[in-house]
Amino acid sequence: MIRGRWMEAGALFLKGVAALLSVYLVFLLLWGYNYRRHSLAADMGLDVKSYNTGQLYKLADTLLLQVNTQKAALGDTLGLVAPDPDSAMLFSRVEFAYKQATTQWPSLRYRSPCIKSSLYGKWLNYMGVTGYLNPFTNEAQVNTTTPQFMQPFTTCHEVAHQLGYAPEESANFVGYLVADNTGDPRFRYAANFEMFLYSTSQLSRRDTALAKEIWSRAVPGVKADYKAMVNFYKAYRGPLDDYSGMIYDQYLKANKQEKGIYSYSEVVGWLMAYFRLNQP
Repeated sequence: MIRGRWMEAGALFLKGVAALLSVYLVFLLLWGYNYRRHSLAADMGLDVKSYNTGQLYKLADTLLLQVNTQKAALGDTLGLVAPDPDSAMLFSRVEFAYKQATTQWPSLRYRSPCIKSSLYGKWLNYMGVTGYLNPFTNEAQVNTTTPQFMQPFTTCHEVAHQLGYAPEESANFVGYLVADNTGDPRFRYAANFEMFLYSTSQLSRRDTALAKEIWSRAVPGVKADYKAMVNFYKAYRGPLDDYSGMIYDQYLKANKQEKGIYSYSEVVGWLMAYFRLNQP
């Protein structure tokens, strides 16, 4: 009897493994192969190099100028004006932003728009997830419960995944290009704010004093947005956030992203290469 039960349990385990492998195969066929595409940097002629602290400081300083200027353009230097909360309008503007981007980067043509608000927004906050791509339906799912000033960039990032830019630094870079090259100051601010956070975070790991000096020159509205973001996630902080981060880190490493969850911040090297190529 015991031997029979063990054989039955073994058969069920093998069936479970087979089911998981089947799902993974479908994932690879539908979208996962994008992790093995040619590098976006190579396609755009970007020479992404290692960088020193001085170059990182210069990038953070450049982005600081952008966020301060764009915050003023929004009439929101004190962090008092909330962005438009209508997600349908936001998604429509993202589609238009990609349409504008194709005039300069034809490969970013968004042929089959499909963006939705996630039904699990509040649950996703416990894992620190602002959005994701459903690889089986190719739908961009956006967590619209997050602070509104973050959502334009998040949506542009998820659409980049829809277009096949799987690595997180690639999706970050595409999202930045699209959002920053629109005439909508909310989009431009969201893109530069996100990149500013990545650059100052990297800078603080190398030189805390320089990072603090950069932040000291941010206008009150930028500081208020950062504080609002920190306080928002503080309410959801818990063990689930740590566990989900560990799992996602391993998932990224399994898909040729050696730095795992830190791949997101690798976009700073791309930005330096882009600015070198496009600024005098």
